[in-house]
Amino acid sequence: MLKKLNIKLLVLAFCALTIKVSAQEVTSRLQGMADIPISGTTINMTYDPKGGPLENIQEINGYAYVFNDYRWEIEDIKMKKNGSTWNADFTVPKNCAFMAFKFYGNTENGLVTDTNQDKGYMLVAFKEPKVKMPGADLAWATFRNKNFNGEFNGYFKDFSIDGDATEYWLKKEVQDHPDRFPEFFDTYIKILKKQKPEKFEEIAPKVLTQFSKNTKGMPEEVFVKLRSIYLFDLKDQKKADSLETVIEKQFPNGAYLRFNAYQKINKIADAAEKYKAANQFLTDFPYSKEVPASQNYLYDNIVKIKFGYYFETKDYKSILALIPTMNFASVNDGYHQYISKALYLKSVDPAVIETMAVPMIKEMKAKVNDLSYMQGIYWSPNQATENAKNQLNNELVIQIRMFDMLKKYPEVLETFDALPLEKRYEKASINDIHVRALEALNKPIIEVLKNAARRNTLSEGMTAKLKEAYLKEGKKESDFPAYLEQLKKENKSEEKIAFIDIAAPAIKVQGTDGKTKQLDLNSGKIIVIDFWATWCGPCKKAFPAMQQLVTSFKEDQQVEVYFISTQENHEGYKKAAVAYLKEKGLKLDTYFDLIKKGGSTNNESFSKYAAIFKSSGIPRKVVIKNGKIRFTSEGYSGNPGQLVDELTGVINALKNE
Repeated sequence: MLKKLNIKLLVLAFCALTIKVSAQEVTSRLQGMADIPISGTTINMTYDPKGGPLENIQEINGYAYVFNDYRWEIEDIKMKKNGSTWNADFTVPKNCAFMAFKFYGNTENGLVTDTNQDKGYMLVAFKEPKVKMPGADLAWATFRNKNFNGEFNGYFKDFSIDGDATEYWLKKEVQDHPDRFPEFFDTYIKILKKQKPEKFEEIAPKVLTQFSKNTKGMPEEVFVKLRSIYLFDLKDQKKADSLETVIEKQFPNGAYLRFNAYQKINKIADAAEKYKAANQFLTDFPYSKEVPASQNYLYDNIVKIKFGYYFETKDYKSILALIPTMNFASVNDGYHQYISKALYLKSVDPAVIETMAVPMIKEMKAKVNDLSYMQGIYWSPNQATENAKNQLNNELVIQIRMFDMLKKYPEVLETFDALPLEKRYEKASINDIHVRALEALNKPIIEVLKNAARRNTLSEGMTAKLKEAYLKEGKKESDFPAYLEQLKKENKSEEKIAFIDIAAPAIKVQGTDGKTKQLDLNSGKIIVIDFWATWCGPCKKAFPAMQQLVTSFKEDQQVEVYFISTQENHEGYKKAAVAYLKEKGLKLDTYFDLIKKGGSTNNESFSKYAAIFKSSGIPRKVVIKNGKIRFTSEGYSGNPGQLVDELTGVINALKNE
């Protein structure tokens, strides 16, 4: 190793600096963080969300970024609710040098996290009192440096230590543990480049030359990192090529040549040739325990190539043989990319699809906990498993649609029952299938109708069925709306509308009569805009709900609703839009976005809104009042009642301002 490493040469790269290290602060929301956590012991902490971003969240979880034996890992924190607080237990890994805790909760508006008001919940681990674990100073320096923050999923938003502090701790790591320098020399070079850009090309080669004198017997990754630095940072092609020769000679079956072989496969366009190359890859680089975890994805992708080739060539028997060898993530990707797509496009007989879909779902159920979604430190084990479960639920919904196509109604009900309770009744279209299956089997449907009403996921047809059942009980038709609202309230928590306040860009449109007009966005009225296109399936699926909204506010002089066709570039899109609305019996006055000068797509106005929202996805609903964007939403859930209620709530709230 590098016990005789010339520390003086390394020190030349950095300015000498002395920093007084303050004691780690024990914060009010996380009590019990050990002053001197010893590797291998369990820390018993208490997390109190009061006063923080997770205060009103029912289910709180946590994980830790851990620097373990000079490698970053991610571990779950064992969380157990105890009244208004949570017990948070964490066992410090045996070779852990540093840990940073993060707490989170999933909400309807996305993930909410707590990192101690951007100060971090961080601890350095000790081998014994007063003796820090090797790697502690390195982790302390890099975790808090903004140049590494992206590697930790943006743990910090704004906080970071300055370069001098990073230099100090990194220099200390080199001085105290020179024998471990090969494991982090690339980090050293990265910091050097950031801190000393004007001297980098002078100092870095000297450091690397000194370092390279002692690389005999080093693992492959050291040579790969050296080559990368010479090639990309120092632009020294000759030295990089020399190192590549060394790698090829010393590690003929190693990670570098394995990755290069895989890259060549990706460049092959012909499906048959690509399949042939994938099989050759497995011959040349068979999967074994020698394959680093960071390259597991190569083999997952090779399996996907084979699956895709079999599917496209209709070699379904080979797919059935391949399925048991695949991990959860690979099976799910195959299901999503081929099974689901084929059902949607009706490109393969559903009966044929069933022969593959059923064993794939069975395999996914068996392997949902295999952690195949863990890639580096992006997800903790709990998060990876939760993602797998969500993916399985998504595919179960596709499976329900498939069984409906085949009119296999017992299988529809069986698959529906496989969904967790919180995932049932989410989509009106699936509720329709559920009711259809029950009716086909002469089973009662009233509870399904009521449950769908409680989730506000009734289609028009289901609403009519619920009303019919209500009237059969001798109830008055005039009382049905109140009954429906009462059912909704049983499962509805009071949610605050996410209002915004952004200046609304001008909107200029053309009517179906060919005349151009600019919308008056500052009239004092509440203006609802629906950006849509004829090629957008979700846009058109949402139209019946939007028709309900238009009808509801037809006589309201305070509300105007505009449907604006945008992002169209095919000839005759205006006629197609008008024809579609007429065909469906929709009484929605539509307008057309203008084409930018020199452009070919009618998105002049929408492009301004897309820039604000950082998304060009449609359907896009925008609600404007007094020249300000006050609310927006993208996409369509498939539930008409939810869309109508959401926009009605926004309109009424703005009226009461």
